[in-house]
Amino acid sequence: METNAILEGLNPEQSRAVTTIEGPVLIVAGAGSGKTRVLTSRVAYLLEQGCKPWEILALTFTKKAAGEMKERIAMMVGPERARRVVMGTFHSVFIRFLREYAESLGYPKEFTIYDQSDSLSAIKACIKELKLSDNYKPKDIQARISKAKNDLYTPSAYGKSPDFTSIDRIKKTPEMPQIFALYQQKMKNSGVMDFDDILLNMNILLRDNTEALEAISGRFKHVLVDEYQDTNYAQYLILKKLAKNPPHNLCVVGDDSQSIYAFRGAKIQNILNFKKDYPGCKIIRLERNYRSTRNIVDAANSVIAHNEGRIPKKCYSDGEAGEKIHFMRAFNEQEEAMLIVSDIISRTRSEHAQYQDFAILYRTNSQSRALEEYLRRKNLPYMIYSGNSFFDRAEIKDLMAYFKLVVNPNDDESFKRVVNLPARGIGATSISALNECARAHGCSLFKAAWLEDHELYGLRPAAGVKIREFCRMIDSLAALSTKEDAYASAREIADKSGLYAMYKADTSIEGLARVGNLDELLNSVQAYVEEQQSLAEDSDEQALVTLGGFLEDVALLSNADTDDGEDSSNKIALMTVHSAKGLEFPYVYIAGAEENLFPSMSMLASAQDIEEERRLFYVALTRAKKAVSVSYADTRMRNGKHESNSVSRFAREIDDKYVANPLPKREFLDNSDDDDQEPTRFGFGGRFQNRYGRNEYGRSGNVQYFKRQKPAAPAPIQAPRSTTAVRQTNVKPDLIDPNFVAVDMSELYVGERIEHNRFGAGKILEISGMAPDMKAKVDFDKYGVKLLILKYAKLRPEKS
Repeated sequence: METNAILEGLNPEQSRAVTTIEGPVLIVAGAGSGKTRVLTSRVAYLLEQGCKPWEILALTFTKKAAGEMKERIAMMVGPERARRVVMGTFHSVFIRFLREYAESLGYPKEFTIYDQSDSLSAIKACIKELKLSDNYKPKDIQARISKAKNDLYTPSAYGKSPDFTSIDRIKKTPEMPQIFALYQQKMKNSGVMDFDDILLNMNILLRDNTEALEAISGRFKHVLVDEYQDTNYAQYLILKKLAKNPPHNLCVVGDDSQSIYAFRGAKIQNILNFKKDYPGCKIIRLERNYRSTRNIVDAANSVIAHNEGRIPKKCYSDGEAGEKIHFMRAFNEQEEAMLIVSDIISRTRSEHAQYQDFAILYRTNSQSRALEEYLRRKNLPYMIYSGNSFFDRAEIKDLMAYFKLVVNPNDDESFKRVVNLPARGIGATSISALNECARAHGCSLFKAAWLEDHELYGLRPAAGVKIREFCRMIDSLAALSTKEDAYASAREIADKSGLYAMYKADTSIEGLARVGNLDELLNSVQAYVEEQQSLAEDSDEQALVTLGGFLEDVALLSNADTDDGEDSSNKIALMTVHSAKGLEFPYVYIAGAEENLFPSMSMLASAQDIEEERRLFYVALTRAKKAVSVSYADTRMRNGKHESNSVSRFAREIDDKYVANPLPKREFLDNSDDDDQEPTRFGFGGRFQNRYGRNEYGRSGNVQYFKRQKPAAPAPIQAPRSTTAVRQTNVKPDLIDPNFVAVDMSELYVGERIEHNRFGAGKILEISGMAPDMKAKVDFDKYGVKLLILKYAKLRPEKS
């Protein structure tokens, strides 16, 4: 393909990104700006300029991305040349180099790779061999070793690190260096590496083996990297070494505004500091968005502009203006699901949209439960991306198996699943022997546990004692379930079985997600109890709401036919925002836009954490092509209790000019009692009611829904706890002066005593931001510390 053909159809910035091939280049590619086309065109252009295919190294984060790029390059320059370009994921490419020099690292050339389960088994063996206490949780140890390797710590370096040894003291695991060393030695003896060893050993190879460094770096005249904002410290150092030779032809493509993987070790500083690392580098900005409408792009810009740590750019779209952002306010998560699903149904009818055109995004996996339940009720097809359906997740199946066994102890499949979960020393051999006994007597495993002739089938007395102890626990829980409602029973089962404590002990990211899912299952039981109690009140029935009833309700939902019978891929997408990165949909719903949920409560410790959460919200907005709806709930159930948080700060940061039904202005950023000013519970104001017709989905048409869903005794909505305000009152502030005249924000200064027209006297602690969006942190004498938006707040110097 000729050069002109390669550049055909590219805009000026894209063409410059393709043809600027000398020296270090940073391509800042905004969302939907066509970065994949730029990367593939750049490789094709290099080949047309005479560069040999094997002199080009292109690194990606996924095998799928690498495959798609190779296919596109093959169409441009032919399959033979495309095939010989060195392209793949970081790990797949680096393994090739490691095999060449494996012996210098102490590994055989044919070394194999441990997966997660292999690695975990090896760590368990190390803990057992060292005879360590229960403080050493294998999955926690695995996660900590993984982090150490990604930060390029070997076992000897780990033991000398004050940071790591401090964590070991806090966690009461002082033998961590010994476990790490034994684990590495076992793998070396077995001729294996784990996933993290690939990056660690690649760094060691390039650091310690000058011959290897010169040979590998000398092969490539051009190094290209996709999604550079997602690189970690180990990858950063490897790339510096591979591009060490002048003229340092390293081209990285990424978007700092989409850096959302810090929890996996990604360092946003890698892209922010590229200019410092490579003086004289060329920075090319791809700012034209080809995916979304103007309104979506501008709304996303207005949010991400609040981040200070970013590369300046102004994304734009030349497409149609499109719909404005819609806010959807719900009473609880069940109504939130109803509003979203109802809007999807409406769009499929009015706009002839397909189910696959819709994506529902959320911050945590546990939020999918209410959404899935309502989708099943409406018999709509959906798919959970990067995760299982809520009731198909392993931890949910585990607790559900306990529920089923308590309700029906003769359920053999549930018995086998949980008899040794958590571990009770009942192994597969013992269960096999018990199964033979049950088969001979023609009874269930539970009944066979009480028989006297176990030894005839190979079941040892000690194992029989442990199995009967388990059965006694199930018996006691079954007796309790006849006296307490479903939620009390479920909570008791989760606790007394030890299952909840087992998952709680896993402090890894994955472990925390599993505990969140278990909490959501228990919330589901409580919601079922409240619904049934509400129905009983209406019918004067006071029957106990049982766990058996809940299991039946779930079974009916799970058995609903959600396949449309024609196109199995035509399904509504449900996923976390992290899973949605790189995807696009015509219609996007961002669920749970509430403080302490999005942003996550665990990400409020620092300004950097908040900025990462804001980038995550930006990613959510920019997945949409045509329309975005943002939903939030007045109250959401957590740990079996109703909790309330204010609307997410990120939702409030969307400029009103891009919103169909703006949120009310708040002069301070904590909760206020202006609910009567909020958008209607049915979210879109007139839009929602006009679309469906008030009698169908409006307040008057939804009486039956609220009859079924209303809590028997709703918890009062409370403001979230403030970490700074210690003097709060339930009394609504009065005006201190009916003729109050505020001063201009430019006249205020830190340390000044001021008066507010509602909160009275106080002292300015801090002023931040630039006019006209300046904020002030004020410590009020009666109401504690509040953060005020100065263009809305009314302040004046205190009168002496």
